[in-house]
Amino acid sequence: MRGRCRSRRACTCSLMCSSAIVIAILVGTAACTVGCRRPGAELSSGDSGGSGGSSEARVTSPPNALPLPSSSVEAQVNPAKLPPYDGPTGSVEGFVFVKGPTAPEVPMLDFRTCPAGIDTYSKLFRAGPVNDQGLRPLADAVVVVTGYAGYYLPDKNPVASVTISANCGYPQRAIAITFGQRLEIANDSKYPFAPYLEGTFQPAIMIAPPRRSGDPVKLYPPSPGHFLMADRMQSFVTEDIYVLRHPLHTVTDLSGHYRIDGVPATSVKVGAILNAIRNERQLDIDVRAHVVEKVDIVLTYSPDAHAPGGSPSHVIP
Repeated sequence: MRGRCRSRRACTCSLMCSSAIVIAILVGTAACTVGCRRPGAELSSGDSGGSGGSSEARVTSPPNALPLPSSSVEAQVNPAKLPPYDGPTGSVEGFVFVKGPTAPEVPMLDFRTCPAGIDTYSKLFRAGPVNDQGLRPLADAVVVVTGYAGYYLPDKNPVASVTISANCGYPQRAIAITFGQRLEIANDSKYPFAPYLEGTFQPAIMIAPPRRSGDPVKLYPPSPGHFLMADRMQSFVTEDIYVLRHPLHTVTDLSGHYRIDGVPATSVKVGAILNAIRNERQLDIDVRAHVVEKVDIVLTYSPDAHAPGGSPSHVIP
């Protein structure tokens, strides 16, 4: 069952109220309201998006840095045992915007241990100034490319690394990784952090020491899906963790910008979601080899939908 949220920590939903959410496909309206500009910009010589004939060593099996058998990881990311994609690729790049009221303050957060955390976590979501279309660039939205078939894409790296900044915040309030990767968290701030995944077993408290004075914390998501990452030492921290079955994902920066390289040159779906506002949208596009397709996505923030009693965002596993 999906839980209803009563506070900011609950509004992002705990694992118990989101265990059914497996973010493999983002579903929304397959229409282009702002972006899908054609034609795409040609890639420069320093950009990604080349063909599968690269001289780099190709990864053909899913990486596994989890305390699980590799067969268990492969059963999730490539259950049909499809061959890895070896064709030409392009890129998808653009901005995610939000329309609707400005983000409200989050009540009852305690920033006394690190006041600089206010900049990252004090509002329900982070958005920039309004443009001439009445839209704000939206930070922290997860962008995913899906819709291709007949092959699979293995991730290239067994580790996803994130660093807590000097202002006591993560670079984004959402983190997207591929199932099989472990999440490593380093700490550049002068305060200790103790991150953990809610709803998962953790035999000991793991601390990310200040100023990288020790090893990063290692977290091992047990399955694909949506998790909350909280902190035992900095109570204002809540991060959305999306564990996906494929590597074509990213998170928007403070300007709302995203880019995903290595996208198969075929018809795909590009979707964006922000859990804090319970809204997502998906667009159909055609990706061309060696081309950066420009795609902007608009999400909607409705306070009524976010308030207790509103309908949660619909995501198909």
